[in-house]
Amino acid sequence: MVKSKKEFLGQPSVRQKFISAKRGSVDVGKLIGIVISLIVLGLIGFGVSRIIKSMGEAGSQYSGAMVDTKRKAVALQCQMNLHTIWQNLRMYAIEKESFPPSLKTLVDWGVDSQLLRCTAPEGGQYLYIPGQNGNMPGQNVLVYELKAVHEGRCNLLRVNGQVELLTPDQVQAAVTKTYTRLRERR
Repeated sequence: MVKSKKEFLGQPSVRQKFISAKRGSVDVGKLIGIVISLIVLGLIGFGVSRIIKSMGEAGSQYSGAMVDTKRKAVALQCQMNLHTIWQNLRMYAIEKESFPPSLKTLVDWGVDSQLLRCTAPEGGQYLYIPGQNGNMPGQNVLVYELKAVHEGRCNLLRVNGQVELLTPDQVQAAVTKTYTRLRERR
């Protein structure tokens, strides 16, 4: 059946249907689907960014804790060195009946020279106050650090074997008191 021109003109063409669908009518179902998809993708993206951010924060906290632990370990190793020095000084004093005149004498006696140095990379040689013996006041300083390399503090060894971590001012005050006591004994 062939349609007449009149019948054919009364119906919109396929092209006209396509143009009118493009211009005025919107498929609401497709639009809602697109909006929901965008919202879901946005929420997933937000969640992923939060996870990445929290992992970064955890990583920086972990690395900060590792650095802090390493600093504490270096300070503890330094304190253990001072305690070992005290044990060697006591053994030397038992054998020789007095503390050595210098730390070099202690090295010559057989103590490892690495023991007489702070383990911190920027640390230096320990300083020794000679002229003391086991009968001196226990609070006298025997060996100490000059550089404050342990979070602004220095380790110090007293005649009684006590090892302390003090500020540079506290170390200087303790050293001054020790020299004063030594002068008074002479």
